[in-house]
Amino acid sequence: MFQSLRDPGLEGICTTPIMSIIEHQKSLEQTLANIPDAPGVYQMMGRTGEILYIGKAVSLRSRVRSYFQDSAVHHPRTVAMVERVVDVRTIVVTNEVEALILEANLIKRYQPPFNVRLRDDKRYPYLKVTSEPFPRVVFTRVVKDDGARYFGPYTDAHGLRELIDLVRLVFPLRTCREPIDGTRKRPCLQYHIKRCLAPCVGYQAQDDYDAMVAEVVLFLEGKQESLLSRLSGDMVRAAEEMNFETAARIRDRIVQVRRVTEKQLVVWKSRLDMDLVAIARAQGQACMQVFLVRGGKLLGQEHFILDGVVDQPDDVLMGEFLKQFYTSRTAAVPDREELAALTRVARDNQSPIPLKTRARAVSAQASAIPKELLVQALPSERGLIESWLSDGKGQRVRILQPQRGVRAEYMRLVQKNAEQNLKAFLMHQELQESAQARALTELADALELPEPPHRIECYDISNIQGTNAVSSMVVFVEGRAKKSEYRKFKIQYDRGPNDFAMMQETLRRRLRYLRRATDDDVRETREGAEPSLSSQEIELAKKERFNKKPDLLLIDGGKGQLHAVVEVLESMDMTGIPVAGLAKEHEWLYLPGQNEPIVLPPNSAGLHLVMRIRDEAHRFAITYHRQQRDKAMTRSALDALAGVGPVRKKRLLTAFGSVAAIKRADIDEIAAIKGMTPALAAQIKTALEGARP
Repeated sequence: MFQSLRDPGLEGICTTPIMSIIEHQKSLEQTLANIPDAPGVYQMMGRTGEILYIGKAVSLRSRVRSYFQDSAVHHPRTVAMVERVVDVRTIVVTNEVEALILEANLIKRYQPPFNVRLRDDKRYPYLKVTSEPFPRVVFTRVVKDDGARYFGPYTDAHGLRELIDLVRLVFPLRTCREPIDGTRKRPCLQYHIKRCLAPCVGYQAQDDYDAMVAEVVLFLEGKQESLLSRLSGDMVRAAEEMNFETAARIRDRIVQVRRVTEKQLVVWKSRLDMDLVAIARAQGQACMQVFLVRGGKLLGQEHFILDGVVDQPDDVLMGEFLKQFYTSRTAAVPDREELAALTRVARDNQSPIPLKTRARAVSAQASAIPKELLVQALPSERGLIESWLSDGKGQRVRILQPQRGVRAEYMRLVQKNAEQNLKAFLMHQELQESAQARALTELADALELPEPPHRIECYDISNIQGTNAVSSMVVFVEGRAKKSEYRKFKIQYDRGPNDFAMMQETLRRRLRYLRRATDDDVRETREGAEPSLSSQEIELAKKERFNKKPDLLLIDGGKGQLHAVVEVLESMDMTGIPVAGLAKEHEWLYLPGQNEPIVLPPNSAGLHLVMRIRDEAHRFAITYHRQQRDKAMTRSALDALAGVGPVRKKRLLTAFGSVAAIKRADIDEIAAIKGMTPALAAQIKTALEGARP
């Protein structure tokens, strides 16, 4: 029934109790016996609770149990995954389409190592049209289910920012964050330079603003012809009504839109909406190239690097990519059942706002999905993906593999772009890895390490005379920053400015969960003895990811800070961890027990690496310190005052924008805020003037 369940990570750091092989098999056998015979999604779980693989099935019972049959012949990659599985979790859904959507969302969220996945997909930027009463166009990397309209993902953040600047130039939407409630008395500079029509002071009505937002959406969807037709009609009507200023403003907008439209390549005589997707593979990497054609014009092109593609056929890669790509493009858009619920809520509450949300959501869902997908290789789940996309668009969506003619010629063009982008990625990766390897080797030679450090942790302290003291921990793996494992500490030491004591506190809090699993520890755990860590320490180590042993501790400071850290390592019996201090004045490295510093050449790659790591730790620490200082200033100025609760505080900050603006305001202006009195306004003014700058 079961293949062998061995633990490849048995040696090294012990973070969780290690169950016996027999216990694992019994537990897994019971789980498999209770798996339902229904469609759904399954998650293969590892020993420390991590998700190894996410899949879907029409029958969860048959699919999951097939992994553990002795007679089954699996790919070596699947065998390696099964050997690490200790538990299987399942989610039952109604049908296979729901399973497909859920699978794509879970892969995007958890990034399992044995799944094909978009590289760093969560970091891709999006253009967001907010769902406020007067929407804004903003840059974001976070997609939320907040009713907003998202366009993307984009791979070029600089290009997206230029697009947002262009949209704001052509369409004078507001850029401020303050609520439009009619309380503002005069417009800001954006109005005077013709970049906003000042809805904040009532110069632009809600309906006019919504009409302009609709034009923005048409522009972003590539439907410039429809937009130009609408604008031309508005210009003619304004001129007929003798409103020549409005007509001139619309004329300028038409000129800007046409200027952009003329730069777009016409790739199709008929006004088709389609996406063309091609694959390029080399050196165990894969690049997916997407051309977005709307109304017969090339609206844009993006390329994506995939992870987990080794030994995966093209049809599997294409299917996984399409699921994840269109899940991202339709993210935060309610499905039809949710839209129906919104409609019912609107009818019951007699509120028109959800109805607007419904109309925008339907348009967003439809425009994000083309009528045709031309692919280099047909996905293995073609029918299922077509059904899912057709349901989202509201009409039939076809996935085609062109064999001849114009479509095939364009597919070859898309594939050439994919090959070129993959080649550039591999060259950049090779140069980067070569430079990082050279820097790590130079650093290891200078510090007399047995081998180049795989994991480097750097620490820095930030405070002003001991107040709002914080520290930072940044992590570099193979010479590259791993921001997901950065940590920040709020220092508990409160006896004045003492960087040495603060650094010692930081290292104790970081290293106290780091334990070594000796052979005796493993043997005792297998025989049923208590593990070396308590359950609370295990959970904290797992949560904080403090269970990874650093190959080098880098301390921002000279001999004093280094000596303080060495004392901590000695008290915790961890002197085997290499540690070095980097003095800022001359960029010298200090080692424990050595009076003379190590001076790396100015052009040394190793020196540049440690300086980059140190600067990153300093940036991370000072950013956190400023956040704590700002909170303390706000708290001491407003929160400590009797009579100023959360509601009044919010009203003050909403009206003035910042504590500094409240401080500059007159008592009468503060007293004019709803819920304030002249006496309380005077009290606030006095408190702010007495606060530290």
